[in-house]
Amino acid sequence: MAQQQTHTVKAVFTFKNNECKDKFVEFCNGENGLSVTRGWQGCQSIECYESHENSNQITIWQKWDSPECHASYVQHRHDDGSFDFLGELIASPPEIVPLRSVNFKTDREQIEEIVRDMCSVDYTVGSKHMHEKCVFVRPSGNPLNMTQWVEMMTATDVTVESNDLVSINKVEVCGDMAYVCYTTHGVFNYKGTANDDVAVLTSVLQRIDGRWQVVFGQRSTGRSPSEQAPVFAEA
Repeated sequence: MAQQQTHTVKAVFTFKNNECKDKFVEFCNGENGLSVTRGWQGCQSIECYESHENSNQITIWQKWDSPECHASYVQHRHDDGSFDFLGELIASPPEIVPLRSVNFKTDREQIEEIVRDMCSVDYTVGSKHMHEKCVFVRPSGNPLNMTQWVEMMTATDVTVESNDLVSINKVEVCGDMAYVCYTTHGVFNYKGTANDDVAVLTSVLQRIDGRWQVVFGQRSTGRSPSEQAPVFAEA
């Protein structure tokens, strides 16, 4: 289950004159105006601002659950004639731009944070970073899709006592793709069998819509903590 992200949109409307802006404001206050927007599925918030430099320019900030929710709303405004009405009032085509928040961390720092989340005892902390089409290969070689992964992690015969990050062995980033190899020490019970082992995991990540997501993962067979730990050459 991929983490749901807020979809932010900035829309700038420059009206022909003050009369046209007033008509738009009247529309927004009417029964088919902003009350419809705020009540639309997925709308989190909508705020309107007027430019200090041009009183006939209005900027609307919107936050939605997803791009699909916003697209559904825009289609509705096309279908109900609102865009035709708006077109008669504005001096130029509106500037409608999707935005995303700035992440002030390096790619490596972001990926290392994801690894730490993937090691959480609560599987939902890690799975929020996994793409909906992510494939995870178990030590047996059997692959799991996200539905199967969730089913396994929520099964009553799987309990996780601890899962500690031992080391991050290697991180490589190439454009919008990256991979990370890391070692964990997990204590868990799987179908009545107690496990206390050290394993090496590899994840392949892709930057999608500005966010790193795990698209593939694989876990090695575990070894006893009393055995020599895996040794990786320094990069």
